Amino acid sequence: MKNIVLPEYAHHFDSPVGVIVVLYAEDPFALTRVLLPGERDYRDDSGAKAPIRLPAQKQALFINRFFTAYFEKRPVPIPWDLLRFSGFTPLERLVWEKTADIPFGHTAAYSDIAMAMGRPLASRFTGSALGKNPFPIMIPCHRVIRKDGGLGGFGSGIDMKRKLLSFEGALLQPVLA
Repeated sequence: MKNIVLPEYAHHFDSPVGVIVVLYAEDPFALTRVLLPGERDYRDDSGAKAPIRLPAQKQALFINRFFTAYFEKRPVPIPWDLLRFSGFTPLERLVWEKTADIPFGHTAAYSDIAMAMGRPLASRFTGSALGKNPFPIMIPCHRVIRKDGGLGGFGSGIDMKRKLLSFEGALLQPVLA
């Protein structure tokens, strides 16, 4: 059976760190990617985009509420059922699930995530999986730092990671064990 590729649509959310582009598919609705300013594939052509398509308006409102709550520093659950993880492994998803356990305003080391997965030698794999995270902010990979307190990498660049950690008032000491 041949895979059917559904068209992607873009929703643009104005935030304190710049325009966040949320890519989604319809029927069934699913988020396919979140792009932050500075990311390699990022293009903010929101002026050229049509309004949210009718079938996705309810979900788009939810996405607006998610990012609004985040930037108002209110707790917000991750909408796991709306995230499409096609092409990723169960182990990568496990990294993202453990990363989601890091509380707002805190950080954890790559090795802490590996330990939480029950795979203490998987720090490099953890970093690799976080580098593929299709849903930054929603899955808060910006909260993962090096064990020595260094920032490590980030798909949208270290400046964006620093902005997000600063916004959250994050302590640069690991807290997830």
